[in-house]
Amino acid sequence: MKKTTKSTMENLALISQVGIMMIVPIGFGVFAGDFLDDHFGTTPLFLIIMIVLGVGASFRNLMKLATTKSKEYKNDYTARTQVEQYAKEKHQEQRHLEQELDLDTLEADEANADQEEISKQKE
Repeated sequence: MKKTTKSTMENLALISQVGIMMIVPIGFGVFAGDFLDDHFGTTPLFLIIMIVLGVGASFRNLMKLATTKSKEYKNDYTARTQVEQYAKEKHQEQRHLEQELDLDTLEADEANADQEEISKQKE
């Protein structure tokens, strides 16, 4: 998968995760508060309390997600990581050049062997 496509998919997943992390606790608070109000006969009391708790839980979840993603971002883009990536790319490039050189050497050896065989046949 291309790097841009992968990062786009990761960003879409993050946005979806944020939406779900906001909606689920608040929705649970609404339904639980309404149920408790019906059960105890206290009309808006539990509904308000549960909504406030749901909003608090949502923001807590968002803060945890933000700190986690911040740490991941810092770890991904440190100078050391960039140097390691550069060294890895250079190593791969060097291996590729060595493989090409080996192929060229092999072809040259085959050509020399063919030339020697032809000269032996002429003698």
